[in-house]
Amino acid sequence: MLFYKSWIVFVYALALSLESVIIEYLTIYFVKISPIVLSSLSITLSGIMLLTTAYVTIRNYKYLLKIFTKSWKYLLLASLSLSLGIFGWYDSINRIGASKEALIAGPIEIILIIILARVFLKERLNRFQIIGICIGSMGFFLSLASDISFDIINSTNLSNPIGEMNINSIFPVILSLISFGDMEAIISAVGFAVGVLFLGKLVTKHSSIHVAGASMFVSGLILAVFMVFALLSDTMFVTLQQYLDDSPSQMELLSVPRNMIILFLFSLIPFIGSLSYVMGLRRIGASLTATIGSSNLIIIFIIQLILKELGYPSHLPENLFLATFGCIMGFLGIFIIHMSDLFIPKSRKNFS
Repeated sequence: MLFYKSWIVFVYALALSLESVIIEYLTIYFVKISPIVLSSLSITLSGIMLLTTAYVTIRNYKYLLKIFTKSWKYLLLASLSLSLGIFGWYDSINRIGASKEALIAGPIEIILIIILARVFLKERLNRFQIIGICIGSMGFFLSLASDISFDIINSTNLSNPIGEMNINSIFPVILSLISFGDMEAIISAVGFAVGVLFLGKLVTKHSSIHVAGASMFVSGLILAVFMVFALLSDTMFVTLQQYLDDSPSQMELLSVPRNMIILFLFSLIPFIGSLSYVMGLRRIGASLTATIGSSNLIIIFIIQLILKELGYPSHLPENLFLATFGCIMGFLGIFIIHMSDLFIPKSRKNFS
């Protein structure tokens, strides 16, 4: 019975996983579309699809327009935060790969949501959330270290001849854990976490599908503004290397009908993911939906391992042992954090 209600959330987790993996292929290996172009066009199209679906369900455009007129401040703040999160997500995948981005951003996003809710909404932390934050943080740091191979660890002199810890050797290793792509993944998590707080305000006044469609559409428009500047820069300031390699600009890539069809088909994935997430919220609630959805950490990792075994290019972390352990710890931390909403009421009933 539970699977009958929750299967739609597994669709959400799978859609989120496929979106991350396909982003890597579209930006790195095959079409090589810029992350800002891919994110702005796909998210705007997905937002239009969601708004169309919302209109079809109620057939009242005035009710749909309320979110743009009555709650435009929260909508704009949520969309600004989400656009930052979306671009950070797409661009970090372009730099560090889908697996590592998910392993870093997944746990830290949930932890940030809990912390921000505690600071700004004065929500109290329970013991399950504290335990989950500790375990999720461990998974986050293991994921950061997953690009350091055992050879580098073994070759680093962490102790001096008399057996004391060599501080001068530790700091370079710690600093080498964080790349620009890692920072983008963290910034992406911050953007999504802040956006969730504003979306929570909107959901109290509007239906979840209207909030999802409107925020996605406005986020896409914000990204589209930056895309225009990026395309103008790409057109006006073509580098010498592009001349030598004869590589096409983003404008030339977008002029190819095949690429436009790919962009449209790709935009169906975030649309399906958002729609299935909204339906999951209605069926099984926020905690189970978020818990099942966080399984995308594992799904992405497994998909990329399979693709690599089949001979397809996949940007996996260098140290698969640390990445696997970080994946498990990250998912376990998220699971404990969200399951606290189910465990706490039961425990209170037992003590009452």
